[in-house]
Amino acid sequence: MERAGGGCYPRYMASTSPVGQQTVRMSGGKPALALYLHIPFCSSKCGYCDFNSYEGLEHLVPEYTPALVHELELWAPAARTFGVDTVFFGGGTPSLTTLDDMSAIVAAVREQYDIAPDAEWTLEANPTELTREHLEGLRHLGINRLSMGVQSMRPDELELLERAHTPERVVQAVEDARAAGFDNLNLDLIFGLIGQRPEHWQETLERVLQFRPEHLSCYALTVEPGTALYYRVQKGQLPDPDPDIAAEEYEWTRERLARDGYQQYEISNWAKPGRACRHNLVYWRAEPYLGFGAGAHSFFAGQRFANVDAPNRYEEAVAATVEARATTGSAAMQQIAGGETPDHTTQMADAMILGLRLMEGVGLEEFTTRFGARVEDAFADALAKHTRLGLIEVADGRLRLTSRGLLLSNEVFVDLLPDPPEE
Repeated sequence: MERAGGGCYPRYMASTSPVGQQTVRMSGGKPALALYLHIPFCSSKCGYCDFNSYEGLEHLVPEYTPALVHELELWAPAARTFGVDTVFFGGGTPSLTTLDDMSAIVAAVREQYDIAPDAEWTLEANPTELTREHLEGLRHLGINRLSMGVQSMRPDELELLERAHTPERVVQAVEDARAAGFDNLNLDLIFGLIGQRPEHWQETLERVLQFRPEHLSCYALTVEPGTALYYRVQKGQLPDPDPDIAAEEYEWTRERLARDGYQQYEISNWAKPGRACRHNLVYWRAEPYLGFGAGAHSFFAGQRFANVDAPNRYEEAVAATVEARATTGSAAMQQIAGGETPDHTTQMADAMILGLRLMEGVGLEEFTTRFGARVEDAFADALAKHTRLGLIEVADGRLRLTSRGLLLSNEVFVDLLPDPPEE
């Protein structure tokens, strides 16, 4: 959950073209690149989850790791001019992957890509599946950051969210992670739950702070269409979340975490000094990344594209690409479902929306250098409107959301979107 991803290119070829108007950050003397690896399998599907994840597909797991390794190999030539300084295993539930499979994947990453010695290696995990032995194995492989889906420390709220773990299991999982050597730990939490009272959220956060995590991701519950929770709300079995209570809890959270030395660096993310998630900053700063696995998204060579969602189709498509390349020496990436090359206007809007999620905001001079246009000219109407409403402000040459704007960020973002093309 910690993650933060027109024309179609169904026969997309790996390209070594420049990154266009993406921000260029350096790693080891090369342009920096982030890698995301998607493990789509879950022991159970949570009612609120709209990620590309599946339960009951264990029979596909044996072929999934080889497909992931092959896709890493397919993209390696296009990435040879880049240095990789963040690798993120997301899901699904990456912690369900056996140590043997994880070892094969990590070895392929290290063999095929130029990995920085101090690279951040993050793995998402559920408390239920974590054992001391497995955590020690992951740490031995070089995974140095663990992101654990806690969500709540109250049994009734975990039941609402259809989470399989208990608060007691969270305590044990954190103890085991620390004993295994993880000194960079993120915990995911959800506030604004249906029927939640502010004191219940405060109870969860206070208990979690006792673990002294280096990073916290705190999200307001959103009822996403297509999820089991959405249908329960639509049928009247549950009420909608109360946005006023969520806003109250969010403001309390900001104040409480600041008192404990956490720095808020993004709308929903807090970290101890120097512990911000380097991988997610890549997304928010519109820097290049490659995604591997079923449904994984990429932003590379100035293009956005995504893999097919279904694990079985993904495995088949990767195998077909490998076979075609063995036969012809060159073949399209058949696992790519589609994508787009964002035009100048879209890239400017993306940079604004993603950049405003960060507390640092959007640098006005940096924006002009990158796009050849001033923020004040490109978004004149939106800036005037939301400055007047007190949702954005300019300070020290940077455009930022105000404290009130953090609560109403979507109201700002919708006005930054480019107009749809005329039919």
